[in-house]
Amino acid sequence: MKTVFEGSLTQADNRRVIPYSVEIPEGMTQFHLSFDYSPIHTEGQPYPQQISFAIHDPSGVRGEWSRPTAEGLHITPASATPGTLPGPIIPGRWTVFLLSHRIQPPIPVTYRLTVEWSDDPVATAAPEWMPGQATDRGPGWYRGDLHGHTIHSDGSWDIPEFVAYMRSHGLDFVTLSDHNTISGLTQHRSLAENGFVAIGGTELSTFLGHALALGVHEWFDWRVGTERELTMPELAQRVLDAGRFFVIAHPMAPGDPECCGCHWEHLDMMPGNAPAVEIWNGWWAEYNEQGVQLYYSWLNAGHRLVATSGTDIHERPPADAQGRAASNVVYAESFSEDGILEGLKCGHSYISAGPELLLNAVSDSGAMAMMGDTLPAETVTVTARWQNAHEDDVLRLIVNGIVQHMQTATVSGEATWTLPAGSAGWLTVELRAADGSMWAITNPIFIGITE
Repeated sequence: MKTVFEGSLTQADNRRVIPYSVEIPEGMTQFHLSFDYSPIHTEGQPYPQQISFAIHDPSGVRGEWSRPTAEGLHITPASATPGTLPGPIIPGRWTVFLLSHRIQPPIPVTYRLTVEWSDDPVATAAPEWMPGQATDRGPGWYRGDLHGHTIHSDGSWDIPEFVAYMRSHGLDFVTLSDHNTISGLTQHRSLAENGFVAIGGTELSTFLGHALALGVHEWFDWRVGTERELTMPELAQRVLDAGRFFVIAHPMAPGDPECCGCHWEHLDMMPGNAPAVEIWNGWWAEYNEQGVQLYYSWLNAGHRLVATSGTDIHERPPADAQGRAASNVVYAESFSEDGILEGLKCGHSYISAGPELLLNAVSDSGAMAMMGDTLPAETVTVTARWQNAHEDDVLRLIVNGIVQHMQTATVSGEATWTLPAGSAGWLTVELRAADGSMWAITNPIFIGITE
């Protein structure tokens, strides 16, 4: 049994959600979706068309198909195309959302969408991934990556290869954050073991911007049906109300048509109720510098935000890859998903492509603070400590977004400054190369700011 939908798309259909619904009867065991379209790549255009699909069954979200292939999408009780979940073919209304991200001019793209279902006998037992467990090492500094992708969205490697790569680089924790899906999280979680914490997550990818939902193991979908989409502040609040962590991702990354939806355009959330922003995405680039400056402007506007980084990695980089990516180094009370995320929420962290960079301060009344903490509005003494810097690196004390002090950094060292009462609302420290590119940056210490 099948239903066929046909249509065409022009550039006017960019950033559009087109729903197609079918009624699935009782007793079905298989659901299949195939999609043919032409042209796949419009002649003379630098980028191919970008079309993906979200699938909802009568109970809610079933998954997302980020990269349509000739084999199509298949769901049974025991197996499913990566991005979607296996399970019973629930009778009732199934909706396939065609997500038209990028359609290149000048000619229309014609398509044929075929939805099929059957009651042919199939296996009924899905594989079970048992959660792994990392032995708690107690309080300490832990290094990890909060942003990465696999074949469950638009990555090129499977989860074991993704985790093996991260572990080969000495990381203590890694978040899997495939686009709009949680289908890989049970397998990812099964790979946790002594010395490695596997953190749940997803990248909530809308047409106007992307955000990371960290610590999630459940669906958070920005489509609430055919009537409307959730606003990003509404979606963020759902994530936060569930006790998870929400991060605006790569806000200054190139947008359409190069990277559809990658540039932050949610004007009702600048930064709104977001508690964090990813200021270093992938390899250090100009748009990351712009992200740092946007972050500073938000801090100056009175928003108390945590800064994060993420490689946003999709496959093993070539051996001759240039540039550098950063890790999040988090002080956690326990070596666990909850412990690491709690440390991150507090801003007890710094971002680094290698060097250690710590920031502490003490007020005249004796109150002490580390990164992310708040001191009373008094004169404060600030101390930065670093190790593994490079020749000609430059240490910069940033106060309220302005370079207050700057000095050449030795390989390891310590610097102390005194800031008079009333001279700072927040401060942070950067370690930069001689060419101005970033090596490390701390989260701020706030002074006299409680919210």
